Amino acid sequence: MTVATLALAFLAACSAPVPDSAAHVAGDPIRGHTIVVSRDGGFCVLCHAVPGERQAGDIGPSLAGVGSRLTPQEIRARVADMSAIAPDAAMPSFHRTEGLQRVAPERLGKPILDDRQLDDVVAYLATLK
Repeated sequence: MTVATLALAFLAACSAPVPDSAAHVAGDPIRGHTIVVSRDGGFCVLCHAVPGERQAGDIGPSLAGVGSRLTPQEIRARVADMSAIAPDAAMPSFHRTEGLQRVAPERLGKPILDDRQLDDVVAYLATLK
């Protein structure tokens, strides 16, 4: 690695939001933010208000302060499969693959978010204090 590469890596690490030790999870909060706001990712902003984002849905609750209200495990459970917590919720199951209805044939057996992406989203949401 060059000195410039190391310097850039250090600056990126210093500017990344880091959850406190009680909320530490394995994912990357920067990648998680990208998934939360990306149409190709979770696109959470379609239904939820997210601090600092212009697009804000109002179908689901605001995600401001979610890291203070819920533990990372509780956040993960909700993102992975909200229907296990609230069966009538409009939120899709982002990680469950069994027992779903109206799934496109090419998506059968595939989660919307894989394990790493789910960890990343949880890591980001846990930083929203």
